[in-house]
Amino acid sequence: MTHEPSDTASLSTSESAANDGGPRSPRTVLIACVMGVVLGALVAAILPASWVFVEAEAMPGADAAGGESVVYACPMFCVIMDHMPEGGKCPVCGMTMTIVSGESTLNRLEQRMIGLETDIVRRLPLVRSLRVVGEVDYDETKLARITTRVGGWLETVWVDSTWTEVVKGEPLASIYSPELYAAEQEYLVAWNASRGVASANKTLRTSSLLRAARRRLELLEVGDEEIAALEKSGVPRDSVVLRAPFGGAVVQRRALEGASVGKGASLYTVADLSRVWVQALVFESDLSWVREGQRVRLEAEDGSEPIIGRVAFVDPAVDRRTRTARVRIEVDNSRGPDGQRALRIGQRVDTWFESALDVRGRLLPPSAEDSAKRPLAVPRAAVLRTGERNLIYVLFTEENTDEGRKRNYQLDPENLPEKLWYEPVQIRVGPLARIAGDGQLAEYYPVLSVVPPPPVVDPKTGEKRAVLSLRRLDEGVVVVSKGNLLLDSQAQLAGKPSLLFPEGNRGKSSDPHAGH
Repeated sequence: MTHEPSDTASLSTSESAANDGGPRSPRTVLIACVMGVVLGALVAAILPASWVFVEAEAMPGADAAGGESVVYACPMFCVIMDHMPEGGKCPVCGMTMTIVSGESTLNRLEQRMIGLETDIVRRLPLVRSLRVVGEVDYDETKLARITTRVGGWLETVWVDSTWTEVVKGEPLASIYSPELYAAEQEYLVAWNASRGVASANKTLRTSSLLRAARRRLELLEVGDEEIAALEKSGVPRDSVVLRAPFGGAVVQRRALEGASVGKGASLYTVADLSRVWVQALVFESDLSWVREGQRVRLEAEDGSEPIIGRVAFVDPAVDRRTRTARVRIEVDNSRGPDGQRALRIGQRVDTWFESALDVRGRLLPPSAEDSAKRPLAVPRAAVLRTGERNLIYVLFTEENTDEGRKRNYQLDPENLPEKLWYEPVQIRVGPLARIAGDGQLAEYYPVLSVVPPPPVVDPKTGEKRAVLSLRRLDEGVVVVSKGNLLLDSQAQLAGKPSLLFPEGNRGKSSDPHAGH
């Protein structure tokens, strides 16, 4: 009984302390925080978005250097906007928007970040390389077929296997022929008669018979040595010896000892392999790059040293089925220090036609290759192509002079300055080519001309204004050979002229995925 009033009094004291702002329990604080969060979410859902988010234009730093307005782009290039969207996210893919500056410059850090590599415009001896497969064949002007001019039987065959090397005048086979025996007997009669003549009339007549008999022997392929031996012995022979007309290899043999042969029978075919032909098939679309007298490089599959040949003839007709024309190449095939020939009949070789280019990217005639002016060339990696446009990025610095601001394109690619400017330059290029005799795989485009950029329309006055840009390429101009694709992407994000947008795309933001 004595404790009840005191308990009631202490409870009343605690409640009055809480109402007066005294210390509260943790449970009460937690409930108050949850109620605050729920109330804030309800307010954000009910109020307009413009009351909740701050517009980008109201933020400081909304203008880039140079007075140009900042643009905002999606990293995935979904949209390009002149203001920051609500929440700072891309309305298409939800990625965070990026602020893009309008100044086309590169500092030292940015050069390292994009992996900048450069090259210079140079005049180079360019050749367009065309590779086809060729096949080694006989030189038809160095082939000889040995046939018989008398009928008979083969008595002796000295060369009895193919690919036997023979020298000029070497005996191949002998033929027994009754016709030859009669011709030699007639010659001996005339020869003996000419030695015992007594009057001038008889001498003249006998000489005519002797010449006719000798001519008959020569037509039967009896040589001077055989006729001299016949005159010395005075005994007619019954066989004729077939000899090699020139040195070479016996590529075909049909002579068998004891076989019967008739007039005109083909016994041997001899080929001089010191010079051969390479027959190559070139497609119709590439024939304009092939000329007679043109230098050709041949490479065998065995890894031996390349061989140089010359185009001797181009077929005037194109095969209707394969759409190719045959090109004949003459190649020296003399024996090397080891006694072997470099090329074999029937062998396949890689045939490289190297067509020298002039300053306009066209084929030079072989006679003018040494005196022609070399074309301007840029590396293949420096050229961005769409099929219709060819773009390079040129580096320069800006200098203040008495005449005003001036661009300096003559830079040292090995020692670039701290700050660089870059600009896209559209060019016309020739066919892809390589450096003559270099043996490297580096490829270059010959530069034919510079295409001026389209004029810019002033949005206020509607007047067209020319764009300040490089109008002509000269030797020594520095171009970007690595990192140019990143520079072009940056130009697209900034709405400036680029590979896909020659007039720029500022204010034309749209979803490029639409319609795909």
